[in-house]
Parts: sequence; structure tokens; C-alpha cells
Amino acid sequence: VEVAGIRLDPAGRRITANERHIPLGDLEFRLLRFFMTHPGRVFSRAQLLDEVWGDHVFVEERTVDVHIRRLRQVLEPTGHDVLLETVRTVGYRFRVDLPAEVVFSADQAGNNSVSAPQFPIARCISNQTRCAR
Repeated sequence: VEVAGIRLDPAGRRITANERHIPLGDLEFRLLRFFMTHPGRVFSRAQLLDEVWGDHVFVEERTVDVHIRRLRQVLEPTGHDVLLETVRTVGYRFRVDLPAEVVFSADQAGNNSVSAPQFPIARCISNQTRCAR
């Protein structure tokens, strides 16, 4: 599966973004796999719990927020964290493409060793919490 520069190999349980290996825990891997196989759709926390954790597991809905945050943190160095959108009062969506307003900046990402990607990604140009659409 490949979406917006992220490649997921389910058999090898490997994630690469911009030719870099992305280490993920089991739940984050399953969450990313679910999002990548259902891009563009909005899912509530309850739906994500049922689909990713399974309907036989009883955990708080806010558990999803913790794993989304972890997933964003791991994807941040390559700029792919912007693909995970919070849809206020509804849930989360995985974008099918990178926002046109974002540009890559290794300095902003906090890692000067990150090489420039093949397409513009990462932080919003302004310091606003939400990029214009």
C-alpha cells in the first residue's frame, strides 16, 4: 500500500517514508494500515476502536488520541504527520495527498540530518495551528 509517499508492506510489517524506515509499534502499525487502506474517510474514535482494536476490547475512546499522537510523532521527521487530520467533534481522517501549503524544512522539523523529500511536505509556512485549505 502506498499513499502520499508512505509505503506500507503488510507482509514485512515495514513502513517507509521518503526512503526512510519508520519504526512503529503494533497498534500504530495497524492504525496506519487501516487509515492507508481507507484514505479520505472520516472515522470516529468508536469506529477506530472497533476496526483497529477489535470489538472485543474495552478501552476508553481517548486511547485512540494517544495512538494518533504517537503515530504523528513518528511521522513528523518526514513531514507525513500532516496526513493525519483531526476532524473536530467527529474523529480522524487520513489525507490522500499532502497539503499544497506545506513545505519541507529540516530546521523546523528539528532534525538537520533529514534530507529534502521528493515533494513538498512538513510544516505549515505560518505558525498557525491549521493551514488554509
